[in-house]
Amino acid sequence: MYATQVIIILFFFTFTGWLIAWGIARFLFWPEKPLKLGFITIWGLVPGTMGKVAKRAGEVFQGQLIAYNGLDEKLTDPELLQKLRPEIENHVDHFLNEKIKTVFPLLSQFMGEKTISQFKSSLLTEIDELFPVLMKKFSGELKTELRIDKVVEERINALEVEEIKDFFYAAAGKKIFLFKAICSLTGFIAGIVTLVILSFL
Repeated sequence: MYATQVIIILFFFTFTGWLIAWGIARFLFWPEKPLKLGFITIWGLVPGTMGKVAKRAGEVFQGQLIAYNGLDEKLTDPELLQKLRPEIENHVDHFLNEKIKTVFPLLSQFMGEKTISQFKSSLLTEIDELFPVLMKKFSGELKTELRIDKVVEERINALEVEEIKDFFYAAAGKKIFLFKAICSLTGFIAGIVTLVILSFL
């Protein structure tokens, strides 16, 4: 077998390996719209499955949100109440010292500083006990009412294929090059194996 033939065979197999890798990478995003060729419809893997992926991703996020207990813990954390305490006290003070004169003018005439202080203490105690209960209920309602699945699905479907492609190639550019190199090397090895087999014929 001539050297030229050996080179051609090795080049053919190596190029075929690279071409296969290039085709796989290419058809991830191309064509962006369905392309009909007779009875066959060609559509890029990502644009062709984006709707299903978006729906599934939304369902997964919704399930994770419902199963997530961290939200309950955060909302019922005593530290959260302590952070809100100054604001709550300001509102209670404003109500007992100012607003009550308008809402209950007769009652306000019989309320001295000691009575107001007792009212304030009682109200804050009730708030301390009621706050975790309300926040836990709110967390449960939020998980049920907040359709995060629809939000995720809509946001994914709103993405342009070009944006996804740019992000993908920016993040996986080196991996894609390595994939092409491996496919080319595989083709080269297949070429060598073919030459060995041909040498025995």
